[in-house]
This record gives sequence, structure tokens and C-alpha cells, in this order.
Amino acid sequence: MDVVWNTRYNTGIQIIDEQHQELFATVDRLRSSVQSGADRAEVEALLASLVSHSERHFATEESFMARYGYPDLTQHMSEHASMLTSLHELLSKFQESHHALALMVPTFMEGWLKHHISDGDFGFVTFLKSRNLA
Repeated sequence: MDVVWNTRYNTGIQIIDEQHQELFATVDRLRSSVQSGADRAEVEALLASLVSHSERHFATEESFMARYGYPDLTQHMSEHASMLTSLHELLSKFQESHHALALMVPTFMEGWLKHHISDGDFGFVTFLKSRNLA
């Protein structure tokens, strides 16, 4: 099953939507690589790419939220930090015992992305729209 971007995740903020799409695409490439039996180096590179894309995306979101005084910024940053901790742990565990863990990462990330965009990011978009900032 592919990890596919859906327009229902559009926030209306172009850079954030582009980064969300990039995250979905990376997760999909990771799932495809694992399912096709790609070598460990390829899967590890995709995992590392997922970590770096996530770090960059979270920094982008947090800068937007800080710029506009989003009241739930601290909570949102906490969710991001928790996710990054999990991703770093998954990457470390993959490096120790790669196959079984790699199969779990795309499913974990897909669920987290969908939940976080729907619940967390749309709260920020609603906040911006209520102040005519988006």
C-alpha cells in the first residue's frame, strides 16, 4: 500500500504543504524500498533523509507559529520534539537490527503525519485565518 498525499492535508501555506508532500513522498519511498528488499544502505539513507526532512519541516512550522504568536506553539513544539526523538531512536535501532524495524517505520510515520497535520497543523491554520493572516 502506497503512502499517498491527499489534498485534504492542504493547509493553504505553500511551503508547509510542499514539505508535508515531501515527507509523504519520503515515507512512500522508504516503504517501497523495504517491500522490494532494498539493501540496508539504501534504507538507512532514506531513514536519515526522513529525519533531516522532519527536522527542517518542524523548524519551518515553528518559525511560522512563533512569527504569528500562535498560542499553542509550546505544545506543538513538544509534539515535534517527541517525534524527532522517536525518529532518531528508530534510526539507531535500525542500524543495530535493520530488517524488522524498517518495516514498521513507514506505517508509524504515515499514521503520525496524518494525525499531526489534521489535529496539530490545522489548529495553527485556523488560528491564522481567524486573524486574517492566511
